[in-house]
Amino acid sequence: MNLKRYYTAFNRYKRSKGFGIHSPFAFSFVLQVLRERCPYYAYDDISSRRKLALSLAADVARHPRIISLKNAKMLFRIVCYFNPRVMLQIGTSYGVSTTAMLDVDSRSKLVIYTGDNPHRDIYDKVTADYKGRISEAATADEAIAHYRAVSQGDGVKFMVVNSVDSDMTRESVMRYAEEVLDGEGVVAMRNLSRDERMATLFNDLDSSLTHGMTFTNGRIAVIVGYRHLPRQSFSLWF
Repeated sequence: MNLKRYYTAFNRYKRSKGFGIHSPFAFSFVLQVLRERCPYYAYDDISSRRKLALSLAADVARHPRIISLKNAKMLFRIVCYFNPRVMLQIGTSYGVSTTAMLDVDSRSKLVIYTGDNPHRDIYDKVTADYKGRISEAATADEAIAHYRAVSQGDGVKFMVVNSVDSDMTRESVMRYAEEVLDGEGVVAMRNLSRDERMATLFNDLDSSLTHGMTFTNGRIAVIVGYRHLPRQSFSLWF
C-alpha cells in the first residue's frame, strides 16, 4: 500500500460504510452492490467455474492470477444492478469474469476481445457452456465496432476492461469508453494496481469525465456516466 492510500485509509473505510455519502444513488450503490454480503442465485455456479479454472491452471502456473471469488461475485452484482442486454469485454485470462457476467440473465450476450491470452485452452473450457452467447473479435477495434452495432437501442451500454495488451488497444478503449460514458453507460475496470496501462487509463477517464461518478478501491473501478449524477469520485474499501 502506498503512503497516500495509508493516510486516506480511515476516510475510505468510513465512506465504505456510507458515512459522508450524500448522493442517494452512490449510497445505495456502495452498500447494496459493491459491499453487499447477501447471497445471490449464481454464486454457486461462479464458485464452481472458478474452481475449474484453478484446477486447470494448476498445471500451467504456480500462482495463477485468476479473479478472486469475492471480485467475481461483485462483478456479477454490478452487472445485475445495471442489467445490460449486451456487454463488451476487453481482455481476459481464464474466462471466470466472462461467465460471471453472463450468469445474470440467460438472454444476455457478450462481445469480447480476449487480448493476448496465454491461457486460451483454459478459457475455452471455462466458457464452453456459454459459447452461443459470446462473440469474439480479433482486435479491440473489431470488438468495439461489433458491440456498437449489436447494442444499438438495447439498454445501457456496459463495458468491462480487464487488460489492454498494447498502447494501440489502450487508445481504442479510451476513445470508446468516453463514448460509452457520454451516452450514460457504465465502464468497469480491473487490475489497476497490477497494470500501469490500466491505471493510466482509469486516471485519464476519471479526469475527462464531465458528469457521473467513479468508485474505486485502487484495484477495481466502476465509472457510471449518468447525466443526472453530480460529478464525484469515491475512493473506498470494497
